[in-house]
Amino acid sequence: MRLNENPEVLLMGHPLLFQEQPQVVVGDIASDDFQHNLEILKQKQVSTQGVGLAAPQLGWSARVLSVGISEINRSRYPQAPDIPFQFWINPQISDFSQTTCWTWEACLSVPGMRAWIERPESITVAGYNELGERQEKALTGFPARVMQHELDHLNGKLFPMRVEDKSLIIPNLSIEHQESWAEGWPTENAHKTPRGQISQHR
Repeated sequence: MRLNENPEVLLMGHPLLFQEQPQVVVGDIASDDFQHNLEILKQKQVSTQGVGLAAPQLGWSARVLSVGISEINRSRYPQAPDIPFQFWINPQISDFSQTTCWTWEACLSVPGMRAWIERPESITVAGYNELGERQEKALTGFPARVMQHELDHLNGKLFPMRVEDKSLIIPNLSIEHQESWAEGWPTENAHKTPRGQISQHR
């Protein structure tokens, strides 16, 4: 398929967001339509201030995602570290740490919500880049978190499905007033951890 120039981000409830996405044929990566779709994915991620975006969020059924954080798109996670912009095609986690961490997650497909979520602290991910070349990277901290969140999209999962306790879900606007929260709410570490940073404890 070929994406239009400004596709809408699909919202939670759309059936495509709950489906496992099909593997990309590596030989298709160089095609005009595929390269066009990659560029649209990148443009949409930047224009919506996303730190990552997965193909199914734009209605493209494929195991493709983009990630990257810089000054042009960090407003939703102002304390996040820089992440070089990159495409991942057919990504898969080949290893993950037994140690976990917590951070605030949100999603363009789930507007208005944010949640305090636990995931492995470090991962190794392998896949292909936009040139069809094999790539593998070890990630830790917030970059590992972004990758795991986007990989969930390729497996039909959204972040609310990862929340262990409904008390850890907040209105997205609340995060902008974190300094005025009740002491220790919703947990001691969630209270003091800014967007884009991680905590070793709940």
